[in-house]
Amino acid sequence: MLSRAATSLTLLGRHLERADHLARILGVHVALSLDRSDEPGPDFWVRFMELAGWRGSDTGRRDEAIEMVVAGTLGPSVRASFAAARLAAQAVRPSLPTELYEQVNALHWRIQESAWQRDLYPFLMDVQMSIRLVDGLLEDTMFHDEARDFVRLGKFVERAANVTSVVTKKSAELADAPEDQLEWTAVLKSCFAFESYQSRYPGGVTPDRVIECLILDQSLPRSARFSSSTALEAVSRIEGKARRSKPLRLLVRLNGMYQQANTETIAEHPLDFDAECRSLLRQLEVALRETYFHPSKVPAAVSGEEGRGMPQQQQ
Repeated sequence: MLSRAATSLTLLGRHLERADHLARILGVHVALSLDRSDEPGPDFWVRFMELAGWRGSDTGRRDEAIEMVVAGTLGPSVRASFAAARLAAQAVRPSLPTELYEQVNALHWRIQESAWQRDLYPFLMDVQMSIRLVDGLLEDTMFHDEARDFVRLGKFVERAANVTSVVTKKSAELADAPEDQLEWTAVLKSCFAFESYQSRYPGGVTPDRVIECLILDQSLPRSARFSSSTALEAVSRIEGKARRSKPLRLLVRLNGMYQQANTETIAEHPLDFDAECRSLLRQLEVALRETYFHPSKVPAAVSGEEGRGMPQQQQ
């Protein structure tokens, strides 16, 4: 496969997952701010902006945080992520089923033109459910070949990074309030796993079970371990049995990190675990570019995306 096509397909999976993640955590935290018995102060929104990938932001107002995460241009936003997904889809238009491309294109214009300020919740739900439809079309209408594997590589590396970041940062934030069920329920909802958790773990929401479910579970599609394993499977199929490239070796290490971890260690040192994950993702970012993408055309770093493990769209 041409390196440009591999880049665009991976970016398509990455940015669809990013848009879905941002829409979901924004909706969850807006609801959380209303559900809390105390008035959330500016620190609540500063921490949310950090969680959304706006590192160093001092935004402490609800309206500003919503505006930036929905439509901002200086950091990760729903609008920017989906515009990038559409650009990637346009670059590989012949490789995509018509219905899939049309759904991406239609949602892009709804996001660009939506008056989301008047009714935020329906807007965020439209983004999430439309991306679910795109996921279904990808699985049910595309050949299960290299093209599909590159999309899944982008999607699941992004998901592993996002889920790990949410759980570890919230674990550090809630270290002095481990019994705050409202906040831990928000963690599950931020990762689209609340009802899955309830079906497996009766008796309420506890930090150790949330970590076990979202980081270490091997059968939950929303968990970091499942995501890293799926990304590894995608690279294994792309390369076949003859090669053992650096991306493959790094994904083996990443997957092994989740397999060998335990809830106690993560709960005691959540930020150390996140730092280890981000270090591997930074190495994976470079390895993916050198192995599959076009090194001379893709910048070595993506502004504001350090450690996210994916390339920037080529111009």
